[in-house]
Amino acid sequence: MRLALVFIFSLLTGCAGARPADGIDLGPRTDTASDRAGSERTAERKARYDQAREGLRQSQERYIAATRPVLERKFRYEHPELTDTEIEAMVNEALAQGYHPETKSRPEGPARLPPPRPTNCLPPPGSWPSNPNCY
Repeated sequence: MRLALVFIFSLLTGCAGARPADGIDLGPRTDTASDRAGSERTAERKARYDQAREGLRQSQERYIAATRPVLERKFRYEHPELTDTEIEAMVNEALAQGYHPETKSRPEGPARLPPPRPTNCLPPPGSWPSNPNCY
């Protein structure tokens, strides 16, 4: 037990006496293959980020081009007394807030499926099943 304590104590004092700069070359770095690979990955990542940003911009432009006429018709129908400038301001505000006009209202609750049709999988005596959905 004492031997273990002496070993641990000597290990700790040896580590405490070591300086961080021992054995480290602080001179100018040379460009290594790993540094070049890291910069290539960074450039590739930046290119993909720029590509994603451009795709988002184009997607937003398509959404606005498709949604603007729908909103204009909707607001002209709901507010026939407003001028073109006022309707344009309402459309711009709705697009800025991310308003999504729905063509028709959706019913509340889960979708309802039609009732299942009964399948007759029992063939007449002496023949094969007539229904192809039987296994």
